[in-house]
Amino acid sequence: MAPDRTTTQQRMNRREFIRVATGAALALFVPACRRTSPSPSALPVPSGWVDTQRYKKPGPWRIGRSGRGDLSSWMVMFSAHIAYGIRVKYKERFKEYFDLPANWDPNKQVQDIEKLLAKGIDLLLIDPIDHAAVAQGIQEAMDRGIPVVLASSTAQNAPYVSLVALNEEARGSTCADWLSRAMAGGNVAILASQPTAGDHRAWLRGVHRALDAQSHIRQVKESTCFWSVPAAKEATKAILNQFSAIDGVLVNNGVVAQGVVEAFVEKGRAIPPIAGADDWNGWLRTAKEHHVHFIGLTGGANLGLRCVDLAVEILSGNAVPVYLEFPYEIFDESALDRYYRPDLSDHYWAAHDLPEDWIEKMFKP
Repeated sequence: MAPDRTTTQQRMNRREFIRVATGAALALFVPACRRTSPSPSALPVPSGWVDTQRYKKPGPWRIGRSGRGDLSSWMVMFSAHIAYGIRVKYKERFKEYFDLPANWDPNKQVQDIEKLLAKGIDLLLIDPIDHAAVAQGIQEAMDRGIPVVLASSTAQNAPYVSLVALNEEARGSTCADWLSRAMAGGNVAILASQPTAGDHRAWLRGVHRALDAQSHIRQVKESTCFWSVPAAKEATKAILNQFSAIDGVLVNNGVVAQGVVEAFVEKGRAIPPIAGADDWNGWLRTAKEHHVHFIGLTGGANLGLRCVDLAVEILSGNAVPVYLEFPYEIFDESALDRYYRPDLSDHYWAAHDLPEDWIEKMFKP
């Protein structure tokens, strides 16, 4: 189970990996005054971490990625961080990188896993489509001794070495807490999209956990729409047709938030506080143009690079966390001048770890 949201800002990096391993080693040396170092496999691994000595291999390595498909700007940015990690940051550590996009088709993702295993990869990185068949493919990789790193979500309880993801339940609670403070009272609408990079069901659990404790606001409508601005706009218009007063809106990403704003503007209604947007440039432009009062949470597209960091640790035989909760930043409209890039396309995401030349090549009109 993911840690409580109070830990969401905790950052885990290579230095902390080394710190934990070193601390475990000292615990053995000091009490017994050992004259020789124990073998790495004999070192105790802290709870919640994995001993990866069995996966240690000399480099350079072959890494395979089974991706859901770059059909959204978030996935494009996420994939770019993986490519940067393998081809630039750790370019001396990797021999080959195989990247197969499934285009959100679970059957193709199963076939892609089979193709990657046939190429003799040393590690499988996968952002899985939640389907039983995909879980079986991941199981096969682990059964063959190929370590698996899951990115952004799990797949039907499939086994893995390490998972990097945002804490969606905590994000939902954070958004709902802010909205309850931003509203003196009134009606709240909840609009979540799918598919998304994270788990919209966990996000909804967090939202309801926070809202259920508030007596001054009423949850009048909960809707789900496809992940697109037009779909979110139509879903919002349907809500506005049903209710004369919507005093606050909860969304699970900036794409939905943009659709919400467009619907309110088209209906000639005042835009209420919006909670749950993100650092997608299209949303930031919309928020700035319409002076929206909102809370945003960085979307975590840069967690792709953290996945590559973990891959290097695993293939080097260093202990890694079973679950690495990726941190996020919370911001509001006061940060727009810091996050929004009018010189770049709407597809850009403000929170990233890419060099500027990559950003300009990808997002400069």
